[in-house]
Amino acid sequence: MNEQKNLEKAVTAACRLILATWQKTVMGSQQIPGVPEIRANINLRQLYADSIALGEQLSNPNSGLFRRSVVTTKQIARDLEYGKGPWDMKPMLLGGPKAKTGKNGSRYNTIPFRHGTSPKHAPNSNFKPMPKDIYAEARKLKASVRDGNRIVWGGKLTGTEDRYTPGKNPTTGYQHKSGRFEGMVRIEKEYERATQSKYLTFRRVSSNSDPQAWVHPGYKAHHIARGVATHCEPAVRAIIEAAALQELKVTLSSGST
Repeated sequence: MNEQKNLEKAVTAACRLILATWQKTVMGSQQIPGVPEIRANINLRQLYADSIALGEQLSNPNSGLFRRSVVTTKQIARDLEYGKGPWDMKPMLLGGPKAKTGKNGSRYNTIPFRHGTSPKHAPNSNFKPMPKDIYAEARKLKASVRDGNRIVWGGKLTGTEDRYTPGKNPTTGYQHKSGRFEGMVRIEKEYERATQSKYLTFRRVSSNSDPQAWVHPGYKAHHIARGVATHCEPAVRAIIEAAALQELKVTLSSGST
């Protein structure tokens, strides 16, 4: 019985190694050969990473066989593992709790886009860093501040579209109406020991939006789990073999006394 218990502990230790490696790979803190960079935003990657867990231990006491798995059940994990094609985001955006209905019965929602300030934080951030010239202008804006349940708006960035023209949806070719940085505001919030600014632009989606607008490009297949399994296999074998060898030595030793 002790032999099986010790081997079970080794199996659990091996699974924990796989779990930790898998989570680090999803979050971008560890690079695995053959696994491409994951460009999904950090909230989705965190959701995926947090969903990775040890499965139930399955054992057969009569045969002495047992196994344990590392699993995830989140849809985002499946999407990033095997890929997902483009999809229309409008139903989701217009069906959420922040969507409103106008006087004409049209549904609409104002979507905030946050912009990063430092390239060094980009791999683990939702927020792609803005160009240096845009940041230099944006940080000089009069701050917008929250006053109770409302925001007192300050300055707004304009005149950016001559340098950063409105782009196109990479999937549908839809021509965006505004440049990415046009209308940016600086929202300032005071904390106990510091004052922090965040930089946002806002775009409107409605039930009257162009059918080709607000289409997500989808995700390519990353095959993260497969890459992690291949990467961890030598270490897993070493853990199990060491435990088995130790138990064999104990068994032989007890049999000789």
